[in-house]
Amino acid sequence: MFDIHRMICGTMVLATVTLAAGAASAHVTLEVGEAPANATYKAVLRIPHGCDGQPTNAVTVTMPDGFVDVKPMPKAGWTLTTASGEDAEGGVAPGHPAGSVTGITWSGGDLPDAHYDEFVFRGRITDVSPGDTLAFKVVQTCPDGEAAWTEIAAPGADPHDLAHPAPLLRIAGAAESAGHGHGAGHGASAPAEHAAGDLTIGTPWMRQPPPGADVAGGYMTITNDGTADDRLLAASVPFASTVEVHEMAVNDGTMTMRAVDGGLMIPAGAAVELAPGGYHIMMMGLTEAPRAGDTVPITLEFENAGTITVDLAVAPMGANKPTGGHAHH
Repeated sequence: MFDIHRMICGTMVLATVTLAAGAASAHVTLEVGEAPANATYKAVLRIPHGCDGQPTNAVTVTMPDGFVDVKPMPKAGWTLTTASGEDAEGGVAPGHPAGSVTGITWSGGDLPDAHYDEFVFRGRITDVSPGDTLAFKVVQTCPDGEAAWTEIAAPGADPHDLAHPAPLLRIAGAAESAGHGHGAGHGASAPAEHAAGDLTIGTPWMRQPPPGADVAGGYMTITNDGTADDRLLAASVPFASTVEVHEMAVNDGTMTMRAVDGGLMIPAGAAVELAPGGYHIMMMGLTEAPRAGDTVPITLEFENAGTITVDLAVAPMGANKPTGGHAHH
């Protein structure tokens, strides 16, 4: 009965290595290539190989117009630098607020040609329309040259015909996102990340409660990219009379559950996972039972970041993780 608990400046060399055009899987790509307008988007750049057999020592990505409030993720063993939203004359770069990040470089690393890696940053999609495409130009720097993934197809042309296409993010239309609303009845998709101040709320989800259940658990990962600790103080949903942050623990061989006094600490520079068997959001006194495939709202209140409402993707009964495909808000 109880449905609970159990993440532009690099040094460029003179020569440019021309890479042979290969299958699309050999290109630099984004892990998730589609997102809704006016949403926070976590970009995961996939680097599948080096420059014509040489290792990659630096990766630079340029932000397109319409992608702002950018925060890069540091990478162990690499030096992280950013370029700001200014043009060559010191004015504001078109399409970017003053002081905003317009480019990111991870340098000083050594990614062998035979290996694969990911480079991560987060930002907000704004001032774009459904059907638009954002191109993230990427340059890999290697010992004797570079691989520039910067080509953009002309309107109406097929980007797959390009030898070195820039990774593309397609902006989804309202009709495409509508299937992720409450009552959609299809497989629940892993939601997009949501930002509140220095916090990122990743993969919020819950299980469909069993028949007759009066309680349900909510799960997510909360990442604090700031320099100050924060706390999750409270939460609320429209389908439960009481919502509390709970912790499950084993004491003297017995599993116990209790409310977290004073709120759940989200330490600076760390991530806290709410998952079955550990910290979770306990929804009690259910007035309705969300079904697998639905998305339902939950409002979270933080001590510093304030209040944010995100969608919980409803997974089937007994699931240990959310189901589904791409990220939509």
